This record gives sequence, C-alpha cells and structure tokens, in this order.
Amino acid sequence: PRTGHPNPRAYDEYLRAYSVAMLPGRERENLSYGGKIIMPPSALANLTNLDLELPWMFQLRNPSNSAALTHAGVLEFIAEEGVVHLPYWMMKTLRLNEGDPIRITGTELPKGKLVKLQAQSTHFLDISDPKAVLEQALRNFSALTQGDIIEISYNSIVFGLLVMEASPGGGGISVLDTDLEVDFAPPVGYVEPERPKAAPPSTMASKLNIDLNSATPGSSRPSSSLSGGFTGPSAATVSKGGDHWESFKGKGETLGGRKTKGKGISHRGVEHVPEGSRIIRTDKHKVISTEALESEAKVPAALNLPFGNLFFGFNVV
Repeated sequence: PRTGHPNPRAYDEYLRAYSVAMLPGRERENLSYGGKIIMPPSALANLTNLDLELPWMFQLRNPSNSAALTHAGVLEFIAEEGVVHLPYWMMKTLRLNEGDPIRITGTELPKGKLVKLQAQSTHFLDISDPKAVLEQALRNFSALTQGDIIEISYNSIVFGLLVMEASPGGGGISVLDTDLEVDFAPPVGYVEPERPKAAPPSTMASKLNIDLNSATPGSSRPSSSLSGGFTGPSAATVSKGGDHWESFKGKGETLGGRKTKGKGISHRGVEHVPEGSRIIRTDKHKVISTEALESEAKVPAALNLPFGNLFFGFNVV
C-alpha cells in the first residue's frame, strides 16, 4: 500500500454468500457475467472509516476450503446487512452454496499486463471478433485470478473462459485502467484441421492430358519393353527384302497433336560379291592389334607425304 493509507487487509469481514439471482429486481447481465460483487451498506461505512485507497479490491475465500479463493471488485452497496451477492460462476469457483459463509478481505492487486484465456467450448470460434467481445465483457470486471473460469455472455450465449495465465504475479491482477494484452489458447475440444497435401507440380504431359501409362495406338508413348514385357531378338520382323528390323515401329502423337509412326532401325545383311573379287565384305569389325602388326601379315602402312602432296590411290596392276 502507498504511504499515508492503512493496509487494505485491515478490512476483514465474514458475510453470507448468495448468488446475484437472489437479488431483488430483474436480472442484470453485468452482475451475472462480470467480476464485481454487491455488498451491504455497512461495508461501505467500514471501508470509508478505514480510509482505504481506491479502487477497492477484495480477496474472497471459502472458510471451509482454503484452496478456494478468487478476487473481485465491488459494484454497489445495496445488499441486505450480513449478505453479499456474487456472480454464479464465482459461487462455483469458491464451492459455495446459497447462504454459506464467505470471508472477504481487502487487498491490493498489481495492474495486469498479460492474460491468457482458454474458451471451454469450440463455439467461441464462431465469434467473428473475439477480442472486441472480450474487451466489452471485461468492463464488468475489476480483477482476474489465474485458475478461475469466468463467464461472459454474447448474443444470449454464455461462454466459459479459463484464466490460464495472469501476469504479473501469477495470481490476481487488476484490469482497471491498464493496457492489458490478451492471448487466446485453442479452445477445449479443438482439433487442428489437417492441411491438404500440396498438389504435384504440373508437367507438359499433365497440361496436354497425356496418359504416360497408356500403350494403345494413338498414344504419345508407344509401347516398349518396359510397359509390355521384354521383347527378345525372336520378336524382330522381316521386311520384303529380307532385312531385319527392330521394334521401334509403334504409332504415336507429337506434342503439337500430329500423328506419327516409327520407321524402325534396320540391320541389313552382308552383300554377296562375285567369286574371285578382291572385295571383302563382312559383318564383323576388323581390329588391328599389336600382335597383328608384329606378324608377317601385310597391313596398310601410314602415309608420310611431303607438305602439299595429295594421295589419290595406288595404280591398278
């Protein structure tokens, strides 16, 4: 407490607790869904005589359960003597029934900097601007206590909000005349939606609606040994002239849409030459090795011609 004022704990009183529903007159939403209490006129006189500093804050405790406590401000002093009226959510927090005794002690709370709330229902996500709704609802509160489940009303729907964190102090904080940062945790029962898998990158074949697995005539990908099984040499076809051809003769279609047909690859046989001819034809490669050069066999020698001379072949003998 500040200098010149007595300790707020100087106010310590026992009263009988009733919910605001027991208060005479019509129901007041700012009482049922707020954080302020209604005290008797004698409490105002005691607080005034003690010269406690405003705003008045109170710690509320259940005398039979020391773990049940919360904090609140006062709205009015119109209750019957010996009686205090509390919001119903506060009665549940303190585990009180109608008419149970309650201990009310003056206290001083730090100004709140941060509060983290968790909605107790996923219906809270249906609110388009929850922070604006909460800002309006907190005008009915003087204090928030970590661990409490407060109740607010919006569009005739009651939402429960768990105070998961209250800073500074980690206990009770004042929400009056302070720049309070509000953070929201995912509501109870909320399940993160599965993110859709990213679509594979588009290819030229997908843009032209070409089926790469197709092996039918007219497809842009002719059948091959990979799609139709391996084809051995026995599957080769023979042309009218007796030439052997490989099987690249499927039909296809170009990217521009033009029909095309494979011509295949030919393997022609060795042409025959008349007997006695010096021309030698073979289907085998002639390899000149070191052994062949060292043998007595005659092989063509390299031509070492003077610069500017040309060789047009040997004379026929």
